[in-house]
Amino acid sequence: MHVQKNVRRNASRPGGGTEQWKSLYGRSRSTKTPGRFVRERLPDPLAYYAAEGIELRGRGAWHDAVCPFHADSSPSLRVHVESGAFRCMTCGASGGDVLSFHRRRHLLAFVDAAQALGAWEAGR
Repeated sequence: MHVQKNVRRNASRPGGGTEQWKSLYGRSRSTKTPGRFVRERLPDPLAYYAAEGIELRGRGAWHDAVCPFHADSSPSLRVHVESGAFRCMTCGASGGDVLSFHRRRHLLAFVDAAQALGAWEAGR
């Protein structure tokens, strides 16, 4: 939602708008992919982070890991093991679920990331 607001506001400025968004996410906002997002199909956070090579350490709801978004030598990434939410205490990278993490790590658009994680139901 935040990116969309900036795109609309900057659309008339040179170098802003849709072209800027395309360069960040690889497709135009106007491209529609038939289907819908199904949150229940997102992978289990513990299994997802393990498959991504992120070693989670700790107990309780929040675990620590080395952040993949910057040069990190000690664990600064906090991951909520039930929701998949994450926040790096050093670089500030954050998101609310494994889809957000996957988008950021692999620089994917929403639909592309949802498809990659098996959480996109194709339209008819």
